[in-house]
Amino acid sequence: MEKNKIFLGICCCLFVLGLQAQSGWTREAKGFYLQASASYFSSNDYFTTEGRLADQGSEFRTGGLLLYGEYGISNRLTAIVDLPVVKFNSFSTTETVAGVGNIQLGVKYKLLKNFPLSLQVAVDIPSNDGTNFAQSKNANAFGEFDEINLPLSDGEFNIWTTLAASHGFKNGKTYASAFSSINFRTEEFSNQFQAGVEVGHLFFDKLYLIGKLKVQERLSSENNVQSGSFLFGEGTTFTNYGVTSMYKVSDHFNLVAQYSDYAGFLVDRKNIYDGGTISLGVSFEY
Repeated sequence: MEKNKIFLGICCCLFVLGLQAQSGWTREAKGFYLQASASYFSSNDYFTTEGRLADQGSEFRTGGLLLYGEYGISNRLTAIVDLPVVKFNSFSTTETVAGVGNIQLGVKYKLLKNFPLSLQVAVDIPSNDGTNFAQSKNANAFGEFDEINLPLSDGEFNIWTTLAASHGFKNGKTYASAFSSINFRTEEFSNQFQAGVEVGHLFFDKLYLIGKLKVQERLSSENNVQSGSFLFGEGTTFTNYGVTSMYKVSDHFNLVAQYSDYAGFLVDRKNIYDGGTISLGVSFEY
């Protein structure tokens, strides 16, 4: 029984790491999880809205510090907060702009008593109106400094609805999960669909390795498609894969590392910069 509790606790931890992963498990009543992580991404390979690769010349860079928390309101209901405390964007030809990203608040409910199937609803709250201009490092031919909008928020509310199911295998060290999500967007942005799968295994009773695969598609909308920065995510589609490792320093403290990247073998990359993201973090649970 104790081994199963440890296994379930590890699974809950892993599902909050990167790639917006989801699980069918919820926290035990009054149990909590806190995580702080830093991430970095850079690339000059941009896929246009038609899916064509275009070398932009200048390199796009983004990263930041994220705080994430879960609290078990009951054994079947978990409260969630996702806070990008500091987020920064820049091109190699511009200055760096920084600020708070979208704040996400949500709840997850376990639908079945004896099987890990959950429904999660989360609201993305915009931290600004979607404008944050960065000035070029060098003057143009007219001696003026150009400005480009590098928003830290898309300036609109999002409502994510996610259905997830999980399964822990009898060896007590392996699990699998699948989920699907719909992001209902406002301000005439197109809705989005995501689906993903994960498989994880515990090695040496200390090191958990997990593989992830996720796709995103744009859902049709009756409204006009918004144009503008790729950072608004309008028309963005992709296949995303990643590997996460978590090392248990103690029963309550963990070290986390993750690498994720994009591909086009399931869903084409559109309106997105292609490259790898590295994330390092620590977590505490009780």
